[in-house]
Amino acid sequence: MRTPWLVPAVAYLVFLVAPGCIETDPLAEGLSAGDDEAIGASVAAIQGGYEDTDDTNVVGVIHLTNGGVGACTGTLIAPNVVLTARHCVASSGNGGVMCGQTEFSPSFAASSMYVTTNAQFTQNPADYYRAKEIFVPNEDPTFCGYDQAIIVLDGAILDNIAVPAIPRVDSSLTQGEEYYAVGYGQRGENGPSGARYRRDKLFTECVAEGCPAPYVAQQEFIGDTGVCQGDSGGPAFDLQNRVVGVASRGSAGCGNPVYGHVFGHGQWIKDTTRNATSAAGIDVPAWADGYPTDEQFSFPVGGACEAPSDCLSNACFDNYCTRPCNEAAYCPDDFVCGASGYCEKPPEPAGSEGRRGKQREVSACTVTAVGQDPTKPIPWVITPLALAALLLSRRRRG
Repeated sequence: MRTPWLVPAVAYLVFLVAPGCIETDPLAEGLSAGDDEAIGASVAAIQGGYEDTDDTNVVGVIHLTNGGVGACTGTLIAPNVVLTARHCVASSGNGGVMCGQTEFSPSFAASSMYVTTNAQFTQNPADYYRAKEIFVPNEDPTFCGYDQAIIVLDGAILDNIAVPAIPRVDSSLTQGEEYYAVGYGQRGENGPSGARYRRDKLFTECVAEGCPAPYVAQQEFIGDTGVCQGDSGGPAFDLQNRVVGVASRGSAGCGNPVYGHVFGHGQWIKDTTRNATSAAGIDVPAWADGYPTDEQFSFPVGGACEAPSDCLSNACFDNYCTRPCNEAAYCPDDFVCGASGYCEKPPEPAGSEGRRGKQREVSACTVTAVGQDPTKPIPWVITPLALAALLLSRRRRG
């Protein structure tokens, strides 16, 4: 359900190696830079990328307080569930992040959080969805390794507006694996922000225990580059378009981004999403019930074929398309998971004609789907200051 903003607010931005917070200008009279209700930490924007109008499941996240507007990024992973960074929904102090020392305060009130699927932040309250609940991985206030959060919306976002992304909760990233990043942050340290941008052909530097322990926790990984202020909570996607990371922090100059590893909190993400969708009467996503997230287990089965190339799965069996299966990746109705490890039509009863006695062969290969990239970036022209001014004027008129 979309609802009007209630009050305006101020954003704070924190970097891994920065000695302190970077704060926007105060937007209302009488507010101090250290207002307790202001958003406490945020990394953030896609530097050197291009405007992204296609990835509508990457959403803008707003925190409103009496101090101003805190802006982050998130990913829709179910019609009413958004995955983002914990520091987007809770304060973590006014200094840089120090692993083992920096901690989170209690989460903000859900009523102060809003989400938009628009490609840029707008001044129209009707473009925003209200948050209903906020969940974090556990009660541990430790920052490093626990900088992930889930926002449950007060209503579902329809598929014709945004199709939820699938989080890669069942397999780990690997060092050197390619990914792409999306976010609403600054395009460079001093560039504009507030529009959804994407950057491709990025590669992981290290993952989990392969990263330097004093600076990165086992539930995190270090990415490539391109993440600046405003991209906090934004996703890293693998080449199957699965969410593999949540932007947490980075170094000065928009480099060395540290991401929360989705796989590291996979069970919590599944449990929270399953509970949130069930409670709202929404179909539970298959991945939240344990169905594999690898696309090879989701190709269509049963279409007519004469050769493997006739099938999206590149697997043709007895003149119909098939795909791999296992105990978790069940087959459609009228098919069984055969000894071949592929979905098969069950044998016909004894004495009947048909495929009985035929030699069964399966041809298969991996197919990777990569989305098309927009090619004509359009500069964002609405500034955060203008946005906050409108909110303040609405508040004064009310």
